[in-house]
Amino acid sequence: MKTLYVVRHAKSAWDDLRLTDKERTLNERGRHDAPMMAKYVAKHHPHPHVLISSTATRAWSTAEEFIDAFDLSKNHVIRTDAIYEAPLTSLLGVVTTIDDEFDKAMLVGHNPGVTELIRYLSGDSFTHMPTCGVVLLTFSHATSWQEIGKGTGSIKAFLYPKMLV
Repeated sequence: MKTLYVVRHAKSAWDDLRLTDKERTLNERGRHDAPMMAKYVAKHHPHPHVLISSTATRAWSTAEEFIDAFDLSKNHVIRTDAIYEAPLTSLLGVVTTIDDEFDKAMLVGHNPGVTELIRYLSGDSFTHMPTCGVVLLTFSHATSWQEIGKGTGSIKAFLYPKMLV
């Protein structure tokens, strides 16, 4: 069985016009929500074996909180531009090429791509991933990430910051 956590980056700031979209940082709420969500997921759910994150500053800052909460080894962390502004097909490519030695993986990315990925993989009418939201998908019949496809997953958990306060 394969397990995939899909995470949308925490709330980011729009106030510094000198920064490119990719350089935007987390705002105050994002800096609060990311560690809160990471600690909650780490306490209540199985830990991923690998984390794959967008290289955008806001996504990487979010990912770092999960890396710390899960105490993930740095050699089990991947930063890739393939997730930044990625359409569904690119995100699916990232997921299906995860090394099969890892049964549990976490992907940290951006909307609308992460919402589309969840909808596609689950076959569910999932409509919106809030900032710092986490969806846990399981693929009970998959022994390889290459077997992951449309409707092959089940949503086992949908967590977001407002449900924890």
